[in-house]
Amino acid sequence: MKQVKATRYYRVDREHPAPDVIEAAARVIRGGGTVAFPTETVYGLGANGLDPEAVEKIFRAKGRPRGNPLILHVSSLDQARGLVAAWPPEAETLARLFLPGPLTLILPRAPVVPDVVTAGLPSVALRYPAHPVALALIEASGVPIAAPSANLSGHPSPTCAAHVRSDLDGRIDVILDGGPTEVGLESTILSLTGDRPVLLRPGGVTREQIEKALGVEVKLHEAVLTGRPRPENPEKGAGSEATAVAPCPGLFFKHYAPRARVIMVTGDPDRQAAKIGDYLNSHQDLRIGVLATEENAVSYRESTIPPAHLEILGSRRNPPEIASRFFGALRNCDDHEVDIILVETIPAAGIGLAVMNRLCRAAENRAI
Repeated sequence: MKQVKATRYYRVDREHPAPDVIEAAARVIRGGGTVAFPTETVYGLGANGLDPEAVEKIFRAKGRPRGNPLILHVSSLDQARGLVAAWPPEAETLARLFLPGPLTLILPRAPVVPDVVTAGLPSVALRYPAHPVALALIEASGVPIAAPSANLSGHPSPTCAAHVRSDLDGRIDVILDGGPTEVGLESTILSLTGDRPVLLRPGGVTREQIEKALGVEVKLHEAVLTGRPRPENPEKGAGSEATAVAPCPGLFFKHYAPRARVIMVTGDPDRQAAKIGDYLNSHQDLRIGVLATEENAVSYRESTIPPAHLEILGSRRNPPEIASRFFGALRNCDDHEVDIILVETIPAAGIGLAVMNRLCRAAENRAI
């Protein structure tokens, strides 16, 4: 793609972002440009969500398929309500409990929302982030900001500004560096367009929390832990990711994958350690990276054939810590030029469901 003249880079204080820096970035948004900015989940690549030409720049910068819808980020619930044709009671309940926060709601779209944002779908994905820099930028811009993750399409999502620069320097106008993100995985996506809520992507607001809030069972989309579903619009080219439309951002397009081949390691912790040890012994011709929990780390450090690179994600007793480190660990393995990344699995409950969703997609369901 044609590169921009130069990507401007600004460091910003998370809690007290400098007004002049925010205004400079907001002018870029209002002028039809692109700005990468931190949220509590991952870094987003933003443009004016009501300007189709500006939104197109996001797709070009990322190499993102046009059938992959975007999320509109807002700085208030009033702004969110102005972008939808209906605001059901379930949306109000969830907004009161979890917003601002890592939750995206899919609702019937209002006519003001451009087709390029929704991939032509009758619904729109809305998010009210809980990050002072993101909120200041949206408010100063005066428009909802369309923003997927600020990475090349399919790569692990960025949890710090260095990840953004690695993927998009020279391809976008501005990067706002607000430090590392907190949650480390993208927001939960929940559809409220049907008879019952459907969880399309797990994230920082868990399925269990949503079910408790609404008092109903939340359906889990078939693709969450089983890989890519069939395209839902076969008239546009069944089986073709280049032409098919996903029902929400990133659902069936290849996602979260580093350059190295990712393989999930299943079983209880002892069985996982044994499997990884066997794999290291039988594949000594390859550079193997291992993403391990603290409980098993000593097994690999003391192995006769140690991994070429070892990343400690955190304790199995602390799944949020594992979530926050996951994408960075994948990128670190690529930096160490490994051929294979073996990743210990964790229980798919709470935020562990979000971790396993990303891992299944990164590994394309390869497992031992």
